[in-house]
Amino acid sequence: MLANVSQNISCGKITVGLEPDQTVKSVIEFLELNFKEFGNKVRGEVTANEKALTDKLCKFLNRNAFATPFFFHHENVEDFRTGASAQIDIATLAKSENITVGDRIFGEFDSFFSIEAKRLPTPGSGREKEYVIGTNKSSGGVERFKKGIHGKYLKYAAIIGYIQNENAEHWFITINNWISDLIASTPNFWRDEDKLNKENSTNINKFTSKNFRKSFNGSDDFVHLYHFWVDLLEPNENFKANS
Repeated sequence: MLANVSQNISCGKITVGLEPDQTVKSVIEFLELNFKEFGNKVRGEVTANEKALTDKLCKFLNRNAFATPFFFHHENVEDFRTGASAQIDIATLAKSENITVGDRIFGEFDSFFSIEAKRLPTPGSGREKEYVIGTNKSSGGVERFKKGIHGKYLKYAAIIGYIQNENAEHWFITINNWISDLIASTPNFWRDEDKLNKENSTNINKFTSKNFRKSFNGSDDFVHLYHFWVDLLEPNENFKANS
């Protein structure tokens, strides 16, 4: 099972006897190592649509994941029982038929680490906060994980942000301000833990959040989100955004 093996990306060896959480960690390490190169490939695509960017990202990740025990699938169906199911932008699946992550077994068609993608800023009237929350429907990136629309059975997932205007510091402050407003208006669902926290990474703008999902059997349930932001601005544009 993948829970007992993890790809050592730097030396190309499989290590045995690792804890189940290492399965998720190995995916996160892989993403961090590859995002810088992907960012270089799509640099300057500041008007590209989300689907096109995510399609390219999925193909790029799979091309580099040939030696890993997992692969990526674009627009994965969340619920196979209905044709109206929501789709996650990128699913992470094991190359083996089963995988154990934590206390759950995932089958060969199940995503054990799901990734949603959003443009920063999201274009269109009234959609500027869609990284966090939608307007007339549950279309927000963070919102969909909190409501169980995406990753209902997952403890760990990710959101990709394509920075096409401003810079990471701007979006870090802005998004946390949006979440502060939501905490003030709906404190029964939005909490301080939903805010993004900065993490150290040499390859990507990386943040984490612990997002309240619901009460389950008398206990609070959370999904832990990793936020990876790819800067698409050209160097001169980035300088303007920081000045």
